Amino acid sequence: MNKNLPYSFSVPSSWYDGFYVDQGDSVKASRPFTLLHENKSGKAVLLIHGFTGYPGELVRPAEDLYEKGFDVFVPRLPGHGTTGKDFIKSRKEDWIGVPEKALLYLEKEYESVSVVGHSMGGAIAAILLSRHPEIERGVLCCPGIALKSIDDKMAKAISFMSHFTKRIKQKWQSDPRYHMHYEDAPGDDEYLGSQYWSYAYPKQIISLLGIAKEAEEGLKNIKSTTLIIGAEKDVLTDPESSYSMATASGGKGEALMVKDANHYIYYDISPEAEEKAVEATVSFLSR
Repeated sequence: MNKNLPYSFSVPSSWYDGFYVDQGDSVKASRPFTLLHENKSGKAVLLIHGFTGYPGELVRPAEDLYEKGFDVFVPRLPGHGTTGKDFIKSRKEDWIGVPEKALLYLEKEYESVSVVGHSMGGAIAAILLSRHPEIERGVLCCPGIALKSIDDKMAKAISFMSHFTKRIKQKWQSDPRYHMHYEDAPGDDEYLGSQYWSYAYPKQIISLLGIAKEAEEGLKNIKSTTLIIGAEKDVLTDPESSYSMATASGGKGEALMVKDANHYIYYDISPEAEEKAVEATVSFLSR
């Protein structure tokens, strides 16, 4: 994180009106943030994080977009970045609703608005693009639409389990190879891991699948110019689907496959892959 940039760790509270209100506090890395120019820019970009993710995952593209003249807004989705209890209580309507309300707010304030979403955030961005043809451009990065990690058989099992348990313990440990751009908050990753990634949440996974389905069905309605970024080594979403999604998009769809990249591409194990994904995002939105 570049501390010389004008970070503000809040977004308009009105974006959360009518949606689940988290009871737990967000850790440093999961705070929503903005990067705004002293002389208001005419163009804004809304960045949307993924399932069990948090705003700090998007620091790198946010900073580069700011440097290119965009005012940048990164909300935290309800239920994310606080506690597992909050996550259980949040719904997909909250996860879609907050970014959509943010979009409507920004459209009143700026001449042009673009959206960028990673993972589930990419699926949410696709939904917003399908609902709002006025959006100028969109980037769907490793979008949680073609979820190759969850097949139909597994989805049925998860749906069954959701009636009996709120969460299931699973093995997780921090991977130091990933470069998290919150260098001054080293304990946040472990804490968030203990709350989110150390468990599977059946009901929330069903919500994730619902978002993926709505996003896929809405691709044909997208009118905006859209870039879909796939990561060659992605084990959560199907990277090859970026080409078919670009073709299915009703607008002008483009696809990019990033070699040696993993799902968490904006802070990838490979610095070269991260650089390529960020550079492609910024270049595409700056055309």
